[in-house]
Amino acid sequence: MNRGELVQNLSYFIENIDAIGISIYVILRDGGDIKKLDVSSEALPNLKKIFMKSIEDDLVLPEELSVLPLSTSDDRINVVYEYDIDIPDELKKMDEITQTDDIEFFDVSNSEVSSVKALLIEIGDNDKQVVLYKTMAPINLYGRSSLFLIKSDQRFKQITEEFIRITPGFQVLRYENSLIVLDLKTIERMFGFHDAIKREALLGMKAITDSAILVNPDSLLELLDDVTFARKLVKVAKSSPVIRSGVANSIIVSFCKTFPTLKGKIRFNENEDKINLDTKISKNLFIQLLMDNYLTSELTKFNYASVAKDEVDESI
Repeated sequence: MNRGELVQNLSYFIENIDAIGISIYVILRDGGDIKKLDVSSEALPNLKKIFMKSIEDDLVLPEELSVLPLSTSDDRINVVYEYDIDIPDELKKMDEITQTDDIEFFDVSNSEVSSVKALLIEIGDNDKQVVLYKTMAPINLYGRSSLFLIKSDQRFKQITEEFIRITPGFQVLRYENSLIVLDLKTIERMFGFHDAIKREALLGMKAITDSAILVNPDSLLELLDDVTFARKLVKVAKSSPVIRSGVANSIIVSFCKTFPTLKGKIRFNENEDKINLDTKISKNLFIQLLMDNYLTSELTKFNYASVAKDEVDESI
């Protein structure tokens, strides 16, 4: 999904905000069960406004926003990511609430709000639904162990009941078959993201090994515990222009010997027909090489290192 498609899909909900409904569910910390919140009819429209404004502000209005595959995540800003690797079980629960109405209500009398791990917000109608995933930090869950005062007439009175503070924003959005990640750090921290990345990274390792360009391909394995590096290997597996184009090893070696950023920093075997990765720097440079990030301007002949590369549409 590109940004244009994302905006078009989400615009339906913005344009029909008065006709669509909202339901709030919680994921519990112990066992990950889903429960539905019984929310008063006067509160629901305000909740809908809060989250629809977040959708509009975070995804629809920013014209500079890009949508990229999650496996290609890097340090760019103004980016959201679409899941293209294994989806964690907890995020699969976003599908469950759209597939059934048979979900039990959260037991207000016998359950504590501190048991809530995350909210699932379903917005839509019978035809289209969008589901938001929002983590609930302990600071937003107020239980009986704390004491709170609220203004009442000319004095403050004590609140004796537990309550949940709901703020704007969310980390993940689900629409049809697309899962859009707004907060990559949360995904990395909470959902075993690194394990999924390592599994995908091994495919990148296989692609590199099959190319027979390296003397010591196994030397990359020791860096798989570094999630940043593992993500780079995933990008290689899924979208390396060099591997995809079948660039000859002799051309790759020659390029490493002449391009200023690489010259002298990457070593070779005795025959100088394969690369020997003997430093962490050389390993990172090699991955950048496979992603074709070293470019020379046709106009100025200047050399560049570039992560973002948009292919030219020759039909324009």
